[in-house]
Amino acid sequence: MKKRMEQALRIAAVTVVTAGLALSGCASRSQAAEAKGPAAEIEAKQTAKAAEEAAKSAGETSEAETAEAAEKTAASETAGTAEQTTAADTAAESGKSVRKEGEIGLDPSWKYAANSKINSGKAVLYKASANRKGKVICVNAGHGTSGGEKVKTLSHPDGSTKLVTGTNAAGAVSSKAISAGMTFPDGTPEAKVTLAAAKILKKKLLAEGYDVLMIRESDDVQLDNIARTVLANNAADCHIALHWDSTSSDKGAYYKGVPEGKFRQMEPVASHWQEHEKLGKALIEGLREKGVKIWSTEKLDNDLTQTSYSTVPSMDIELGDKASDHSEKTLEKIADGLLAGVNKFYGK
Repeated sequence: MKKRMEQALRIAAVTVVTAGLALSGCASRSQAAEAKGPAAEIEAKQTAKAAEEAAKSAGETSEAETAEAAEKTAASETAGTAEQTTAADTAAESGKSVRKEGEIGLDPSWKYAANSKINSGKAVLYKASANRKGKVICVNAGHGTSGGEKVKTLSHPDGSTKLVTGTNAAGAVSSKAISAGMTFPDGTPEAKVTLAAAKILKKKLLAEGYDVLMIRESDDVQLDNIARTVLANNAADCHIALHWDSTSSDKGAYYKGVPEGKFRQMEPVASHWQEHEKLGKALIEGLREKGVKIWSTEKLDNDLTQTSYSTVPSMDIELGDKASDHSEKTLEKIADGLLAGVNKFYGK
């Protein structure tokens, strides 16, 4: 653009100089001047005008090109701003308040956080180092909160009564903040087995490219069921709680389904129960695929505090019972099955 401008100006200058020389030559010859003066003057004016128009044309071209470039720049900046806005909107719509790696405590301003009674502990968010999927999986090692059975919290956010008997009977308004869990015949507390399984699953998820929110990484974390669920709601894309059943029949793995009727009609269950069921089915299919024994019914409907407060796909998965093998080799196979289930759920 600048080069074109300079060329036009040079042409105009040459034209003006040529006209000047012609006039000078005529002035030195009086007769020629008398005969050709008017014509030369007209020619000079026309040449000057042509030069002016050439320069103006070059300037207009320059201005047009400048305007065009400015429009392109503005459009580019607008697109960039729109892209940033879209990204921000997407983040806002996802409802995730926390995405930074490290410890995460319960924010009292989060929805339902006020219903928690034990919440001084911290969860930890880990980021995958490669092949990142852009999903955070909350791995909740069941139980492991000292004193949790002595504290009661609302079973449902709206204060309504439990509809299905679990650790608390149907009709109860409040439930244990978190139960201690059962003990295997060899004396190992369920909480230790869920923790061991959670740590193995964490490694496999990270290796696969998923980020992981670990609710518990020690024998005791002071986070009740509501606190754990609210943390998952705000810092993860799905919530998987690991448990073993208290029965002694080695029945195999199953998930805690969402009861039909009134439970599916109350919020936030009404808006999310289908996602919970989808996650439960995907996890069972993943476990089956890896050779983990599955209970014949595959699920048992239950009115859980976790489900009652979840706003992300959430599932309590029972990985066996008291009579089931819980060796490291079995936990590895279980973790492989759960990873396969997560991949199925997200279509990976």
